[in-house]
Amino acid sequence: MVEPNRIVLNTLIAQVAHDQGVDQITIIKQLLGLGITNFELRREYLRFTLPELAALNQLRLANRLTFFLSVPADLFVDGHVTQDLLQYVAEAQALGVSYLKFNLGQFTDQSVAELPYLAKVVPDSIQLNIENDQTIQNATLATLLNFFKVAKDNQVNIGFVNDLGNWVYTNQDEDETTKALLPYTRYVHLKGYQVEDGKPTTTSFVGSQLDWQNLLKQFDQTLPIALEYPVEEPQLTSDLTTLKDFDI
Repeated sequence: MVEPNRIVLNTLIAQVAHDQGVDQITIIKQLLGLGITNFELRREYLRFTLPELAALNQLRLANRLTFFLSVPADLFVDGHVTQDLLQYVAEAQALGVSYLKFNLGQFTDQSVAELPYLAKVVPDSIQLNIENDQTIQNATLATLLNFFKVAKDNQVNIGFVNDLGNWVYTNQDEDETTKALLPYTRYVHLKGYQVEDGKPTTTSFVGSQLDWQNLLKQFDQTLPIALEYPVEEPQLTSDLTTLKDFDI
């Protein structure tokens, strides 16, 4: 079984509500009834007011939640650490975030000298991670392996978020990439896909073309698993039951 304390809900699951104007605080309050205590906030869903950040943090504290934060931005821009990193970290601290995630971006030989800056800016209370997105620029296996090897060689603590449903968008084998990146993997994004006429679309992992059962068995059994795909509540409830009951 997958213990409930390993399961994370990314607020993308409530994309319909968000598109109708529902704020992220309300979305999380509505999801609390599902018995999940880990939530991945999406930065693009924030309204960037101090009262909002404070209210989200109070919600976290009052319900003993763990917050992850997904930032849809590159950590490295033109070979340099993004100039917005301090702002992102400040937002994460205001929210009480424990996990902070970026896309890799343009990591070059000149970027290596800036790796120690990351260790200084990101506090020990926040785990910094890189995800494989849906682009060749950021997410080829060779690019990611090189980055994590260089980071490790420079004793900079950066982990990997394996988005199992994204590899199909870059035409890479999810089993091969998962095995190769296991030493760096800190948590998992679980969603599925269907490919029609050569074009993939994101779906629930249940009933999809993703071999999620065999993939999940490869990971350390303490890693968080985040559901990240738009879904209506009846299907979400069913998917959570499927995941919890999976004999891992």
